[in-house]
Amino acid sequence: MSYPSFERAAEVVDQFIDLLAEHGVELNLGSTAEGEALAMIDIFDMWKNPARRPSDPRPIARAAMGFVDLAGKVVGVKDHPDFGQLVPHLQMLGKTTVLQNAASKVTDDAANKVIELYVACLAMTFGSNIALDHPVNSKGDNPDVMLDFRGQRWALALKTLHSRKPRTIYDNIKKAADQIEASPASHGLVVLNVKNLLDYDALWPSPNVSYPEQLAFDLLKAQVASIIHGLEEIAIEDWQEALALSRKAALPIVFIGQAGFSAVPEFGDQPHFMSLKAVSSYLEPHGDPKGSMKLVRELHHASQQFI
Repeated sequence: MSYPSFERAAEVVDQFIDLLAEHGVELNLGSTAEGEALAMIDIFDMWKNPARRPSDPRPIARAAMGFVDLAGKVVGVKDHPDFGQLVPHLQMLGKTTVLQNAASKVTDDAANKVIELYVACLAMTFGSNIALDHPVNSKGDNPDVMLDFRGQRWALALKTLHSRKPRTIYDNIKKAADQIEASPASHGLVVLNVKNLLDYDALWPSPNVSYPEQLAFDLLKAQVASIIHGLEEIAIEDWQEALALSRKAALPIVFIGQAGFSAVPEFGDQPHFMSLKAVSSYLEPHGDPKGSMKLVRELHHASQQFI
């Protein structure tokens, strides 16, 4: 896992805000996104000045980590030839939360679009010819991110979950698979964002708790696994309808979740604030006939990097 120092994080946040300004994007005064950016500055000042530290730093630390993680993902691909595809999504950031480590309201459509920006940044680290469905003008019937990968055109259909009910999750999967089927891509993946289903306080139960890095990651993975487990009740006939071998949507189904921790690095003895990411697969294909597992591994690797 790649995690930045406070100094490096602050530097990247400045670069991110400058990059937004270059593309005509301003974080609105008093907006949620502006508050998340200021959280990084506050965290930096608090750790330089212990007297300013709150008794419970978790809320502001989570906001800072979530903002810094997105900033690093965007800054890291600023020189990609398809960066312009991200601009319509960047223009929405002043209207909503950017955090992928905190829940958002089901009515906040802009918040649901941030995962499209996030995954597109991941795709830009290893893919080419990246295209994003427009966040405002789309009809909701196209895959959100498309890319060329290993000689094939891939579609990534993203859904942000707001319910743990297995049938509701399946309905999201079926809708995403149908979008992939109607696309010009050769293959596609269904990617489900679980940010609204995680119990963040259970993962970081006290400001005095700092887990070993691997334990923190295992706890996050366990929560994602508990969401996936309910899908065992879905009938095989339903899976065949959504994800038959003859259809473009390839196995596995991908679940993405992240959370902020105070954790002790695997090679260290002092706790650090860490934004840990879990990219989990359900129904992994035998033999990887379409190369989808290679794509999942690239997404996972890109998610773990700061910049």
